[in-house]
Amino acid sequence: MRTPPEARDDTDDGLRSLSEDLTGYRIGDAYQLIEPIGGGGTGTVWRARALQGDEEVAVKLLREDLMAEPKAVNRFVQERAILLMLRHPHIVRVRDLVTVGTSLGLVMDLVDGGTLRDHLHDRGTLPPAEAATLLAQVADALSAAHRRGIVHRDLKPDNILLDRDGGQPHTRLTDFGIARVLDTPSMTTPGALVGTANYIAPETVYGGRPAPSADVYALGVVLFELVTGRPPYAGGPAWAILRRHVDESPQRVEGMPETVWRVVGACMDKRPGRRPTAKELAHTLRVVAKRTADDPALPPQPVIHELLPSFEPPVPKPRPPTSSRSRMTILAVVLAALAVVAVPAWRVVHRPSAQTAVQRPDALPPSVDGQPAMPKLGVTPSVGGGRTSGGEKIRGGVPTRSAGPVEAIVWGAWQCAEEYTWDIGHPVLAKPCHQTSSAAVRMVGHVSALPAIQADISMSLVDAETRNVVDGPRVCRELMFTDFAPSHDCGPFDVTPPRGRRYYVVEKWVYTNRAILPGGSVQGPTFDW
Repeated sequence: MRTPPEARDDTDDGLRSLSEDLTGYRIGDAYQLIEPIGGGGTGTVWRARALQGDEEVAVKLLREDLMAEPKAVNRFVQERAILLMLRHPHIVRVRDLVTVGTSLGLVMDLVDGGTLRDHLHDRGTLPPAEAATLLAQVADALSAAHRRGIVHRDLKPDNILLDRDGGQPHTRLTDFGIARVLDTPSMTTPGALVGTANYIAPETVYGGRPAPSADVYALGVVLFELVTGRPPYAGGPAWAILRRHVDESPQRVEGMPETVWRVVGACMDKRPGRRPTAKELAHTLRVVAKRTADDPALPPQPVIHELLPSFEPPVPKPRPPTSSRSRMTILAVVLAALAVVAVPAWRVVHRPSAQTAVQRPDALPPSVDGQPAMPKLGVTPSVGGGRTSGGEKIRGGVPTRSAGPVEAIVWGAWQCAEEYTWDIGHPVLAKPCHQTSSAAVRMVGHVSALPAIQADISMSLVDAETRNVVDGPRVCRELMFTDFAPSHDCGPFDVTPPRGRRYYVVEKWVYTNRAILPGGSVQGPTFDW
C-alpha cells in the first residue's frame, strides 16, 4: 500500500534510493512525483506535478548504477544545456535537470498519448498518408536538431510520442541525445554501436561516427515499418539484423505505393551522401501524404527473416584467387592508363611557371583537431562565385576555363598562433591563422569548445603599428559545439589591406548561451605585406 504524500516525512528525501517507492516524493520546492508511467534501459519516467501552478510534467530518472560512472554524469549535465536549446513543436521540451534522491532527473513536457509503437501495435499498420504525415513532423524536428549539430542516434517508434492537437495525432520526438549521453565505458566502448539494431545505418555498424544522414536512414526504416507492420530487416539475433543492414537491400512489399517505396529507398541508401536531408524529407513526405490520401492500409506483413536454431554467424569466405590471365589483363589496363596520364602531366610540370598556379603542399593550416580545414589546393574562395588561382571561373562549384591570360597566385605557408585558453576552466581553444600572396591576405580562425557551448566568432585584420582594425570584424554567428561537431572554422576570408605595412590577425569570441562567462580573444603572429 502506498503512503499518501501528505503522510510522508521528507526530511531524508535526499538520501532515498530509487529502489524505494517514490510516490509523493518532493524534488525541492519545485516538483512532486505522482506515479511511474514508463521505463526502459536507462531509467524510469514518472508523472510529476509542478508545485507552483499545478502543471503536470514528466521526470525521467537516471538509473542509479549509471550514477557511479563519472563520465555518464558529466555528459548528462553537458547534454542538458543542448537539450534546453531545442525548442520545436515536435520535440519534447526538456525544462530542467534535478537531483532526485541518489540519482539525476530530466524534467520534460508530459505527453499522454503513448508512443508511436503503441499506436502501431493497436492498428497493425497505418495508411500510407497517415504514416507520411506523422513522419513529416518527425523530419521537421530532426531538421531543427541537425541545424544545432545534434544527432538523435536512436530514432525509433518508441521514442516518438503522440498527443492530440485538434483531434489529429501530433508527434513529439523524445530521448534526444540520451543514447549519446549514456555512452559510458560500462555500456559501450569507443567506436561501438549505440542505438537499436533494426534502425542502425550501415555506416555506423562498423563504428563510424553517426551523422544526420544516420537519423534519415532510421526514419526510412520507421516509414517502412508503419506501412507494413515490421522493420525491413527484422528477425533473428541482433548480429544478423546488423549484417542485413550492410549486405542486403529492403524488399518492396506487394501493395506498397510507389511514392512510399521511393522514399524508403532514398532514405535507406547505403551511401550516406545520397540520402535526402531531414528538411528535404519533410517536404517529400507531405507530398506523399497528398498523393496517397485514398490508399488503404496494407495488411500486417510477417517477418521474413527466419533463422534455424543451429545457425551461427558465417565466417567470411576467402576470395577466389585471381587467375594469371586476369592479373595480366588488369596490369595491362593500369599501365595503359598511366601512359595516357603521363604525357599531359609531363607537359604541365614543364610548363613555364608564369602560367601555372603554385601552391606548396604544406600550405593548408591544420585545424585544432589536426585535420586540414581549408579549400582544395589552387582554389581561392569567393562569395557569389570567383576564380581559381589558375584563372578558371567558378560557377555552381564547377571550374570552367576562362578566356584571356592566366595569372599565377602564389600563397605562402600558413602562420598560426599557438592554441590559447582564457584561464583554467575556460571552455574554448582558439587559433587564428593567416597566409599571404602578392594579391591578398587570407585569414581563418579555428576554434574548439566543450559540448553545449555556443558562441559568435569574429576575425579582424589589425595594423600592428596603429592598432587600428583595417578589415573586419568578419563574424560567424551562433556556432554550436557538440559531441558531433566539436570544432568549427570561421573563414577563410580574403582581404586586400594597404601594402607596405605590418599586420596581425585577431580572433575573438563571445558566448551567446552563457552570459556569465566573459568572451576572449587571441592574436596571431605579426607579418609584413
